[in-house]
This record gives sequence, structure tokens and C-alpha cells, in this order.
Amino acid sequence: MDHHDVDVVVIGAGMAGLACARTLVAAGKSVVVIEAGDGVGGRVRTDVVDGVRFDRGFQVMLTGYPEFAHNVDLEALDLQRFSSGVTVRHDGKFTRIADPTRAPLAAPWSLRIASPSDSVRLLRWRHRLVTTPGPELATGPQTTTATLLHELGFSDGLVEKFFRPFLSGTFFDPELRTSSRFTELVFRSFFRGDVAVPAGGMQALPDQLAASLPAGTILLDTQVNRVDGTRIAATATGPASPAASVKADAVVVATDAPNARHLVGDRIPIQTTDRAGTTFQYLADQAPISQPDLVLAADDIGPATTVAVMTNVAPTYAPDGTHLISVSMPGIPAGEDADIDRLVRTQLAGWWGAQVGRWELARVDRIHHAQPRMDPEDLPSLRRPVRVDERTWVCGDHRDTASLQGAMVSGRRTAEDIIRNA
Repeated sequence: MDHHDVDVVVIGAGMAGLACARTLVAAGKSVVVIEAGDGVGGRVRTDVVDGVRFDRGFQVMLTGYPEFAHNVDLEALDLQRFSSGVTVRHDGKFTRIADPTRAPLAAPWSLRIASPSDSVRLLRWRHRLVTTPGPELATGPQTTTATLLHELGFSDGLVEKFFRPFLSGTFFDPELRTSSRFTELVFRSFFRGDVAVPAGGMQALPDQLAASLPAGTILLDTQVNRVDGTRIAATATGPASPAASVKADAVVVATDAPNARHLVGDRIPIQTTDRAGTTFQYLADQAPISQPDLVLAADDIGPATTVAVMTNVAPTYAPDGTHLISVSMPGIPAGEDADIDRLVRTQLAGWWGAQVGRWELARVDRIHHAQPRMDPEDLPSLRRPVRVDERTWVCGDHRDTASLQGAMVSGRRTAEDIIRNA
């Protein structure tokens, strides 16, 4: 059994735990990070199989997230960017809608979905969001996203043909119940940056944070069984991992909400209701579209809500001649994978014809805890307490916002609170 005496032990090597450890190490603290899985990243993981990069579910980065400036070297990630517009499938046709400040040539096509008055309202909303400080948006009046869009004056057509399918894929929330505060913060980041993935897959993001920590900081394949004051007892979950006993001055639980609730109990309120998402990933010898667009399903005739040809965005995701197509839907659909696959193919064959039948189903990810739910009743504040007691803290996207931004902010502010109270 390995024994470690450190200033802080962090349980979980997801984005929050890594951001927390990084901040602590920069302040001169000794840290051990304990991770039950076989790699860092938590929900942000990529598996490479026969040269194909499969992210675990459909995941992207928003370069406009302010927290990236504290933790991430974006240039080193070799980001591959989605286009500034999306393609919407509605009434049996494809229509492109784009930010007119970035893609003015797409504006006439966008009028099929957004009326001239919608376009004006979008520009006004965009201007308000990019010029309003994030903390002000985070503490503003709160309602549901559906109510927000109504109050902004957007037409039912724009809501149904753009916002609902887009947010079904982004928040796994087709009912648009998500807090208006969170929606405005996310759109602020959309408007201030790009949507992208690293050339090496989303795994490259947590790998970069982990590489900045001293060698030996992270213990993989190690499951924490209990938190007993400031002593952590852990057991190996992999053949190469020894059991570990860690004594620390402070403990940080940096797991998803259900596991955090299990480890800290009722000592701090943790909302454990999550939104789920499912992604089917296909390999094809022909791409159904040529541009790096996200395709939204605005017609309610199948399970898929968003489709992305990942190799149009990042050719590095598959070998030459192979195209990787990611098809996502909110929730966990009932039925076996083969049943859902048939429904997806029927839906998409109506879009792109017989080629869909030749696609190879390569991977299915059913993610029960994709994001913490962020309805208004869940969020008395977007920034929830991270200190459990004198020696214990908790961080994660369930303490801030359900995003990479929220996870990293939560980790950093937890570390800063530990440093202040050392």
C-alpha cells in the first residue's frame, strides 16, 4: 500500500479536479489526485480505435469561455473549428442560419427560418450579451429559457426551428426549462468565440491540464471507498494500481453530483438530478455534407436532434477516406441499440438517401449523467458553496454551471478558498 502525506487530496481527475489541482500546485501546495478511471478527464474522454477518435458522446469546446484563459493553451490544442452557422432540417429541406456579423452571405438563407424582425432581435440580443459582463448576467433575473425567448420577442417559428433543436443538443433540454441565466451565459460564449474540438480529440484538453502537474500527482485506477476526516482510503481498480492511503490537510471531492453526494452525504446541499444524452457514431466512405456545420433536426420525425460530420470539422478524427458521423439525441431512448439505429437510419435516409444504409454503426454512448440539470428551481445561485466543513470541499460543474467553463471555475475557486483558509 502506498502512503502519501500532502497538503490537499483531490478525488476525481475531471476538469474541475484538474483545474483545482493546477491552481493549488501553482500556489506551492503538495497535491495528490485520485481517479477511479483509467485516464483523466471524467466525462471529457476520447477513445482511439483503429485510428478513429471517438469522443465519449458529442462534445465541443467554446473558445469564448473566459476560464480557458486561466487554464488552457488553446493554440497548443490545434483547434479544429465548426462553421459559424448551423444547417436546419425542416419541412423536408435544409436551411442554413448563421451569425450575420460573421457570415453575412448566409443571411438571405436564414430568412427562411428567422424573419427580418427575428434577425433584428437576434442582433440586439447578441449586442447585449457580448457587452454585458458575465457576473451581471449570472445574477440577473431568472426564468426558464422558453419564457426568456418569448420575452425577447422571437417568433414561434424561430424557437421551434432553431432554438429548440439547438438547445436539445446543447442542454439535452427539448422542453427549454433550463435557467435563462445559464442560457444567456452560454450564448455569450458562442457569440464571443468559436465552437471547436482539438485535433487530437476532446481528451487533449484534460491531458493538457494533467501534463502541467508534477509527475506522480495523479493516481489512476484508484477508487475512493470513504472519506474519513482528512484520511482517504482507496483501493485499486486496475492491475497496475496499488491500494493507497492518503493523509492530507484538506480534501476536495471533485466528482459528478451523484458520487459527490455519496462521499459527503448531507453536509452540503448537492442537487443530483442530471440530464442524460445518447450519441450514435457511424463510419462512412462518403460524407453526407461537405461543410463543418452542426445539422439540427427541426422536424419531429425521428430520434436524432443533432448531426455532425466530425471529420469535416477535424480530419484528424479518422484516417483518410473514412468519415465519422456523430448523431445525438437527448435522454436515454428506450429499446436496444439496434432498434434505435433503425429509427436513426430511417430518419436520416429521408435527408441523405441510400448512402445512410451503408454507414457502419461503430459506437454508442448512453450517458446517464451528461450534465447537471439547471432549471430555475435548481439554481438559487449559479455559484453554489464549495466548502463542506473545516477540512472538506466539493467542486464540479454542479457547483457552478453545467459546462467546461463551470467545471474549471468551480475547481479554481475551490483551490483559492483552500489557499485563503490555509
